Amino acid sequence: MKTNYLPQPVLMEKAIEALIEKLGISKASEFWTSLGYGKRDYTQLRKKIFLKESIESLYQKIKKAEKSKRK
Repeated sequence: MKTNYLPQPVLMEKAIEALIEKLGISKASEFWTSLGYGKRDYTQLRKKIFLKESIESLYQKIKKAEKSKRK
């Protein structure tokens, strides 16, 4: 079995993306906090979490989440 090596920054980015995709930002943040990542520099974590997001895309995600909670 061959394993593809990923540098740690790339691995972390992929892990963050997977967590957010599967859990959503709120639950992913809770998970990271439970592991002790909440004690780290939020600015650095925020940059990774929202790397591919714009204000508009975040706004649309919030509106969608609010709408689904009302159902």
